[in-house]
Amino acid sequence: MTPVIASARVLVVDDDLTTRSIAMAALKDAGFEPVEASDGVEALERFAELQPELILLDLMMPRLDGFETARRLRRTPGGERVPVIVMTGLEDSTAIEQAYQAGATDFISKPINWMLLRHRILYVLRSARAMDELARSESNLADAQRIARLGSWEWHLRENYVRRSEQFFALFGDDPVAFPPGMDAVLERVFPQDRTIVREAYAQGKRGQPFRIEYRIVRHDGALRTVLEQAEPIASSDGAVTRLQGTTQDITEQVEAEKRIRYLAYYDSLTGLPNRQYCRELLKQTLRRATRARHWVAAMVVDVDRFGRINESLGQSAGDQVLQIVARRLSETVAALPGREETRSTAAVVARIGGDQFVVFVDGAPAGEQPESIGTRLLEAVRKPILLAATEVALTASVGMAVFPEHADDADALLKCADMAVSLAKRENRDAVRAFSHDLRTAAELRLALENEMRKALEQGEFELHFQPVISWPEGTVLAAEALIRWRHPKRGLLAPGEFIPLAEETGLIVEIGEWGLQAACKQMAQWIAGGVAPHAVAVNLSGISFRHVRLLSAVSSALAAAGLPANRLELEMTESVLMQDVELTYEILAELKRMGVRLMVDDFGTGYSSLAYLKRFPIDVLKIDRSFVKDLEHDTSDAAITSAVLAMSQELGLAVVAEGVETEAQAAALARRGCKAMQGFLFSRPLPPAEFIAWTRRGWPRQVKSA
Repeated sequence: MTPVIASARVLVVDDDLTTRSIAMAALKDAGFEPVEASDGVEALERFAELQPELILLDLMMPRLDGFETARRLRRTPGGERVPVIVMTGLEDSTAIEQAYQAGATDFISKPINWMLLRHRILYVLRSARAMDELARSESNLADAQRIARLGSWEWHLRENYVRRSEQFFALFGDDPVAFPPGMDAVLERVFPQDRTIVREAYAQGKRGQPFRIEYRIVRHDGALRTVLEQAEPIASSDGAVTRLQGTTQDITEQVEAEKRIRYLAYYDSLTGLPNRQYCRELLKQTLRRATRARHWVAAMVVDVDRFGRINESLGQSAGDQVLQIVARRLSETVAALPGREETRSTAAVVARIGGDQFVVFVDGAPAGEQPESIGTRLLEAVRKPILLAATEVALTASVGMAVFPEHADDADALLKCADMAVSLAKRENRDAVRAFSHDLRTAAELRLALENEMRKALEQGEFELHFQPVISWPEGTVLAAEALIRWRHPKRGLLAPGEFIPLAEETGLIVEIGEWGLQAACKQMAQWIAGGVAPHAVAVNLSGISFRHVRLLSAVSSALAAAGLPANRLELEMTESVLMQDVELTYEILAELKRMGVRLMVDDFGTGYSSLAYLKRFPIDVLKIDRSFVKDLEHDTSDAAITSAVLAMSQELGLAVVAEGVETEAQAAALARRGCKAMQGFLFSRPLPPAEFIAWTRRGWPRQVKSA
């Protein structure tokens, strides 16, 4: 690419300001010198003024359309040979043919791939320069043709004799001596399916019309190549066409590169499905057709549930295979919908928009069934077991659905609505279809606002810790303090964890919030120790996301070091379900924490796996009996039996036990009779700010009850 071509002046002609602006920016970034015109009339004026080296021309414009602009340009001094690339809709063959007849050099389809456009412009400029060089300097022609893989020829029509350059013969892999002199010799080497195109082009040239065509040739060695051929008629003084002068260029690599670039730009390399960008373009086209025909269009986001488990347990290669199988099943399901045979190419599309998410949209005209039943079909397709080697993988999916025009009137808004619906499906039970509603939009807007406020809360120090005592019954000695986060919202007041922690986990903010809570709890505990009023330990809850986050170990170590807190004064609480998600990884994390000296607790014990095997293997110090068993301990024999069994098992394994959710003295007494003396709950105290917590510990629990 020479500096002259790279910095060429390009005139962009389009009545659409957005397209024109994007094109100007893309061309400038590519090193060209772009100038602009808003219609054909202005374009002709700008051409006369600036003499650009290439024109990028839209066909459909007011005042003077692209066809007439090209015709007038060819009659303008200096405009006879300037390259013109027209922009047109996909597969608009009639418009393309008319554009060539009007004088266009090349075309590019909308939606425009701007990276591809850059290469197309460079190629057209290079071809135009080659043609100019041919006209200016015969002495340099051979070298130019060899470099550009471009052969020249001159066909004398009356004699049916063709004079060809050496490079022309090289393109066909033939010996010049063995190549017959007439034009029929070329037709014999043209790929059979392309011969009609070539014959028509030659006939057009004989009628005095220039032509530009692409076709395939079969070389002497059997290789299939693609060539670009363009020619101009030469007339005698009486106006009769006597010669055709042209060039033939091998563009095989360019064609293959463009195909590859287009594939990479518009398709997912793993599944072969349209990607997010192409999905949007296809959906826009579908909505335009549906608007004209008054059809509904259902857009569905299909999210494979808990896909991360497959990558974690079976490896990424297995995960990729699962995604390929899911993609094929979704495509087969859509293809099998009623009425799909006649309109399969445009009425239904399956795309992969990233990770484990797919989009399916269906034009309702030929579907023969309602969107909800289509969503159910998709769920059933995903649910079918998948056999990988000797492992059977069971999957479910969440489907979010939105319908045009009921829920949105453009592609981006429709996909956004479907995405909101799939988020609802995942927050609820998963393995379900959920339809968008306007109430859902309102809730999503509130959630977004809350997320933004939560980020600011971290920066502005709006979070605070309250502490709930763990006491020894009946004497009331404070054994530990559990740190519980609160959000001092500037408008809504003090918010409990249930009002913001689920959203923090969904957005990933829980990691930063959890690290802040860990640091604040360690710092507070160190201050209490320095003041001589500290309980034995402070307990901090870890979410599943924080527990498996790569920064967990360093965050714990840093928090202890920054506060100067001995590790045995910190207790970390994890639920059973968190510990059992990946047993091997869990063991490694717990072992590292144990090596630091931190005490480890299982929170809500009895509500999840309650496996003796993991209790024996994991280095756990304390079990916390869930409040659901404590609540009905006096009246429910099953709860009483489970509690007694947990206490007996803990004693055998040497584990301490804390009962949480204790609200009455009768519950406390029942626990004590079964051997559990460490308790926590509203009977003793609600969670308190640090100063109130210390005041409570100084008064002691029995006096607290009497004063109440």
